[in-house]
Amino acid sequence: MDGADAGGDSAWSTFANFLEASSRVLCLVGAGLSAPSGLATWRGTNGLWNDINLRELASPNKFEEDPVTVWSFYGERLLKSLEAQPNAAHHALAALAIWHEGWLTINQNVDGLLEQTDHPMSRLLSIHGTLKIVRCTTCDYNINVHKPHDIPFLLSLSNANDQSRSVALSDLPHCPKCTNLLRPGVVWFGERLAAGAPDRIDEWISEEPIDLVIAAGTSLEVFPAAEWVDTARACRASLAIIDVEKDHRLVNDDDWFFKGDIAVILPRILNLLKR
Repeated sequence: MDGADAGGDSAWSTFANFLEASSRVLCLVGAGLSAPSGLATWRGTNGLWNDINLRELASPNKFEEDPVTVWSFYGERLLKSLEAQPNAAHHALAALAIWHEGWLTINQNVDGLLEQTDHPMSRLLSIHGTLKIVRCTTCDYNINVHKPHDIPFLLSLSNANDQSRSVALSDLPHCPKCTNLLRPGVVWFGERLAAGAPDRIDEWISEEPIDLVIAAGTSLEVFPAAEWVDTARACRASLAIIDVEKDHRLVNDDDWFFKGDIAVILPRILNLLKR
């Protein structure tokens, strides 16, 4: 059934009542959650990246072959993430997770914005890692990045963009302990998911029935996230989708679809629960 798409208040109320009555809720979030914060989808922060094969770029092999290109891409994204702030959707989601004891959020974003809210960490799994941790490719060194000065390469990257200067291999961040290259703390294709996934999620899903799956700002096309939705649906979980597009393979007549600005929709749902 349509919610924001049709503008029907009854769908909103019905959904809020169902959410309140649900004992376990699985929430998957994607790039659309951070779009109101000014962050582009994972295809990049710059139109120059649109012709790049990102599946190839986001891989250990590509980093070994061409670390300058890989670091330039992720460095731009990290700079944008450091400039961004959590939006109303992030804060509403955090409030929902605090309110509902049976809530689990699977975060597919790497911008670190949801982690800056009050979202309970015990109910948040950021399965693709985060840009805001940079780690060594060889030893156990890692650093939490709070500002560009924490990684001088980010400053050189910003200067290179301003001056049309190419980034050199010597500009890339190196480990202060062993001098080997540092890398972004994100999960690349072919690597194991972060936050104990998929095992922790499979265990959580199998513990007790899930009443409701919420997909917010995600296309549900990336596996294994889409597979977890399929598993919950096979066990008769209801589905609610919040997105700007309505082209979703899993939408049925009995599902909820809220089309529009996620920074408006999630706070509205939260407000309905507070009444």
